[in-house]
Amino acid sequence: MAREERLRIGVVGGGVMARTHLASLLSIPTAEVVGLAAPEVSPEVAGLCQSAGIPVGADVRGLIGSDGLDALVIAAPTDAHVALVQLVAASGRHVFCEKPLALKIRDARSAVDACAAAGVRLAVGHVVRYFPAYAKLRDLVAAGEIGPPAMAKCRRMSGPPGEAREWYADSSRSGGVLTDMGVHDFDWLLWTLGPVTRVSASVVDRGAGQVAMVLFAHESGAISAVELSWMDPTGFWTAVEVSGPGGLLSHDSRTSATFRLERAPNVAPAPPSVEVPLGAALSDPYRDEMVDALAFFAGGAVPRSSPQDAVAAVALAEAARRAAEMQATIELKDVGS
Repeated sequence: MAREERLRIGVVGGGVMARTHLASLLSIPTAEVVGLAAPEVSPEVAGLCQSAGIPVGADVRGLIGSDGLDALVIAAPTDAHVALVQLVAASGRHVFCEKPLALKIRDARSAVDACAAAGVRLAVGHVVRYFPAYAKLRDLVAAGEIGPPAMAKCRRMSGPPGEAREWYADSSRSGGVLTDMGVHDFDWLLWTLGPVTRVSASVVDRGAGQVAMVLFAHESGAISAVELSWMDPTGFWTAVEVSGPGGLLSHDSRTSATFRLERAPNVAPAPPSVEVPLGAALSDPYRDEMVDALAFFAGGAVPRSSPQDAVAAVALAEAARRAAEMQATIELKDVGS
């Protein structure tokens, strides 16, 4: 398939992420959305489809099996991801799956294997790799700006899932706050600090929401911590910092469109701290990840997050859930074995 050809895309899902990915697809010249299917479709998604002339139905299998499709975008609840990826792979179409790929590592591997066996390409929506602050922090760490990274801290806060997303509150379907929210930061930490060897975690569930703390030990010797909440009354926000012998890099979405570099006193002649702008007109991370996925489907390079990266993020989420249940430190090599 020539890279300049338009890809005919079907979307599976009718909620928040379906709307997000649909909006991205409608803005990409190389994409043509030919249909959307889900058992339930929100008024916002239905309205967007109506305005764009996109047929909407409830027959997911019918959409996947329809003629002329090049790829499917899966934006269904997490517990449906693996079966849908396998169904799409069996139809011979490429597939973009919203994160996480699965709830368990063995199922994530099965999804990857199904795509490989069918000769189709799989992209997974680990969008944090496309957020400018997170991408720039990772690039500076990789470039040695602060020396060998020693510690990272990630915070991801939100209120409880709303009624329109009630399945999120069912941990058997979403994996709870550890999987649904945490997998974003788990993936970024793997990208930035490398593989993990040990995991410990705690979760508090108060019915209306969950909070969690996770600690990772990385192969490099670095450590990282992730704080997650579905109980924050102020709404959604994130923060991240990475420290090393040469200084500290940090970003907080509540206070700045920049990230901060604070250099250690012995690092000269650079100034001790600087605010680094991310640009006045930032691109849309969800659109950027979809552009990369479509280019991949058309024969281009693997996106920033590979299928193997998606499996690794699921492994960390599963390990964190197990560690929280057992109130023990988990060796990652024992997860999924």
